[in-house]
Amino acid sequence: MRKQFVVASMVFGLTACGAGVEKNAEYQDVNQLGAAYESATGVACTETETDDDLDEFGWVYNNCGAHGQVMLFASDAKRDEIKRKNPLDEGQRWVQGKNWIVKAAQYDAEKVHEALGGELLES
Repeated sequence: MRKQFVVASMVFGLTACGAGVEKNAEYQDVNQLGAAYESATGVACTETETDDDLDEFGWVYNNCGAHGQVMLFASDAKRDEIKRKNPLDEGQRWVQGKNWIVKAAQYDAEKVHEALGGELLES
């Protein structure tokens, strides 16, 4: 009986910690995307109180560590516009998902790509 409780506790603990990040997911909340980024890289993202900017401006973002960003978009056109206006710095990469983009240093971008899926882009 005791072994079953320990195993059940361990499984619950792994699930509660967000160990299961879904690949190629479509995110509805930028904070969920930030949590997935943190799970993949170990780098924490800032959190926003609301996603109202997504409705008003067509996109919303959070900063992650010193050089990373997670971005959520209402349309492909807005995603393409923001990418054009925010070129990558040297050593950075994009990871582009269904309705999101991560902008990060190459090694973090590779971790994100492996964990979250999407397409790893150099420009």
